[in-house]
Amino acid sequence: MVTLPEKTTMHPGIQAAHAARATQLGGLSPRARGEAKVAEALDWIYRWGWASPQTIDGLSGAKRRGLAARLVRQGLLVATRTQAGGAGHGVPAQILTLSPTGQAKVERHRTELLPYNRDPFRIRQDQLRHYELAQRVTAGSLLNGAISDFKTELETAQRSAAGEKQPDIQWIFPSGVHAGVEVELTAKWARDLDQFILACLRSLASTEEKPARFDLIILVTDSPAIRKRYLQAFEPGRLFHRWQKNSRGHWETTGTSTVPNWATEKVLCKLID
Repeated sequence: MVTLPEKTTMHPGIQAAHAARATQLGGLSPRARGEAKVAEALDWIYRWGWASPQTIDGLSGAKRRGLAARLVRQGLLVATRTQAGGAGHGVPAQILTLSPTGQAKVERHRTELLPYNRDPFRIRQDQLRHYELAQRVTAGSLLNGAISDFKTELETAQRSAAGEKQPDIQWIFPSGVHAGVEVELTAKWARDLDQFILACLRSLASTEEKPARFDLIILVTDSPAIRKRYLQAFEPGRLFHRWQKNSRGHWETTGTSTVPNWATEKVLCKLID
């Protein structure tokens, strides 16, 4: 059984992990520790596509921040101001992407390459808050030991079967439990909610032909109201509609299904500051 705190705050999680990080790096020389932190920061951006300076500085575990700015000065990262410029809630003022030199440095040491795109202007501005929260909660969970590894959409998109739900992140717990994580910043309604429920339940259900894709689905939000809505949506016994397109291409209901009893143990809704 995996347990996570009902409420998780990113920055305390990172701070609490500094001691563990220091232990991991304690056997290295100061130069080797510095190189390890640089490699981790560059690989993080390679896996996610971009990151905020705050996330990169938090990952470093240093008391004095500044790793992100140093990597920009060294020509390994490129800083680009966002359209919101930090004015939007939860939207970073800048995003960091790899320079050609930074990408080459990462790829020299990887065993598997990703289709990394260095153009910061191809990053969707309307999704910055969504993925900033996804990165922050993943970094906090990784550094405080709640999870042992993760996979981003960039790493898993090519492996997903057609029609399968693609979560925002996949988390691997120390116990081996595999979770699909969805960041939910706006509420779903009607058909969108019904289809979301069905997709989550399908990814958790196993058959004779195919094992369950995930052991858990974790829904992460910063809104108490949205968390409450999803808790209600996945209550055992709740009815939801099944949908399909008719011959004219219009959506119509084809019947109802019931949320199974095991949903309370396999669908978790977490509130993040």
